[in-house]
Amino acid sequence: MRRINLQTRLFLAFLVPSSVALIAVLNGIYIANRLSSYNTQLSRNNLPSIDGLWKIDEGQTQVDSAENLLLQRPLSSTERSLAQGKIEKAWVQINDGFEQALNIPPNDEQEKQLEAQFRQDWKIWKHAHEIFLDREEQFYQLGIPDPEQKRLELLLQGQSNSPEMKRVQEAIVARNKMLEANFQKRSLFRQSNNSLLALLWNNEEFAAQIQQASAREAQQAQNVAILVLIVVPIIVGVLAWELSWRIAQPIDRQLADLITNLELARDTLEEKVEERTQTLRETLHRLTTTQSQLIQAEKMSSLGQLVAGIAHEINNPVNFINGNLKYVQEYAHHLMNMMQLYQKHYPNPTNEIQIAAQEIDLGYVQEDLPKILNSMKLGTDRICQIVLSLRNFSRLDEAEFKAVNIHEGIDNTLLILQHRLQENAECPKIEIVKEYGNLPLIPCYPGQLNQVVMNILANAIDALEEYHSKRTFPKIKEHRSQIVIRTSALDAGWVQIAIADNGLGMTEQVKQQIFNPFFTTKPIGKGTGMGMSISYQIIIEKHRGKLECFSTLGQGTEFVIQLPI
Repeated sequence: MRRINLQTRLFLAFLVPSSVALIAVLNGIYIANRLSSYNTQLSRNNLPSIDGLWKIDEGQTQVDSAENLLLQRPLSSTERSLAQGKIEKAWVQINDGFEQALNIPPNDEQEKQLEAQFRQDWKIWKHAHEIFLDREEQFYQLGIPDPEQKRLELLLQGQSNSPEMKRVQEAIVARNKMLEANFQKRSLFRQSNNSLLALLWNNEEFAAQIQQASAREAQQAQNVAILVLIVVPIIVGVLAWELSWRIAQPIDRQLADLITNLELARDTLEEKVEERTQTLRETLHRLTTTQSQLIQAEKMSSLGQLVAGIAHEINNPVNFINGNLKYVQEYAHHLMNMMQLYQKHYPNPTNEIQIAAQEIDLGYVQEDLPKILNSMKLGTDRICQIVLSLRNFSRLDEAEFKAVNIHEGIDNTLLILQHRLQENAECPKIEIVKEYGNLPLIPCYPGQLNQVVMNILANAIDALEEYHSKRTFPKIKEHRSQIVIRTSALDAGWVQIAIADNGLGMTEQVKQQIFNPFFTTKPIGKGTGMGMSISYQIIIEKHRGKLECFSTLGQGTEFVIQLPI
């Protein structure tokens, strides 16, 4: 009787939850079919065309933005080519949007009218766009980027009736036509954009209605699922409590055997855990190294952006001052000449003028003012040169990978480090010897390559300063600090950059670890140990090049960079 009763209860224990689960599954299948019908309705009513409409809208905006670039002047051929390239890419996106959005029959009469209106407005805008490009091509073919400025120059040169002046007049007329076409295009662009947005909003409104209906069905399914989750645990809990005492005794015996087996397996598991722990330690070390490299790279990127921003902010006021100094010098020269004429023709000024001249020391002012203006001009020229070097070093306004003049990057880096090369109370002047070879333009990541050169030069300066602190003045005078930079072209399409110093050098043990992350010979707080590691990664992984270190203790160190052309 007990055996039959236990079987019955076990049968009921599985039958009831299974029945409830079956009901829940059938209800889920029903809801899934309903949701599938809504998805089918979405696909049949052109709702996927929303993405296509957004592509068209974004493409038109990009075309308009690129055409605004064509209106800038003077516009170089490179900038014009970039703008035309953006227009071509935008048209590819517009065509994809048309293929996705407007090659499906409309959903209803309202959508059909909106689509017809958009097609009409878009064709008118496209025609105006083509007219603008034709007129821009006519203006560009004349080869006068800034005709107004050129016309002023010819007038100042007295060439008002020259053939060149006629070309300038043609360029002015062509540009006016281009501006007129752009003005007409703007209103047509807004009209086309409004039609597109109206069509887009219509599709999105219909999608919202379908989504609301789908949400209601999903809520119903959720309510049924909640009910099942409440009922099933109660039923299973009651039946499990009734059956637990019947199966407790055999489970206890099995549990004792299981504990014995677990104790035997524990020792083996501990050995495996130790092996896995060691593997995890090694993995953690690699991850920490990679994270530090990424953080350092991000710092250099942020520093480059900061340098470029500061250079831009300094450049504007300095250019203003530098540009006006020319006129200040000219006006001061005129005033001095006028003063001398007055002194020549009126040699006996009044007492009041004589007293004022003595108070301001007129003779000294006439002698010193030109010198002050020349000094200011030299200072502003120097600031402009430094700002240009900072902007070239940061390279934020250039493509990430491009062919560049390596010598220009090295010179810009040296200019930034100029303050460390000059003589001071703690270190004599460091002489820079350039032995540049005849190199072609090298394809590379210019900003990252500048970072490598900066790291190597900074380490060379640090080594020379440390070497100087250990020498006497006569030895310093006899053996002056020097950094030699050599560039050359190698066979098989490679170029080489060698940077050598005549410092203390390094031991073989230090040289073997120089490219390891976190390795540094500098005091705590002065070096991170990541500079040469990141430099090695940039040359080896980014440029597929070579970076080697050659050093002899007491004679100096040389880093050799080889890059493929």
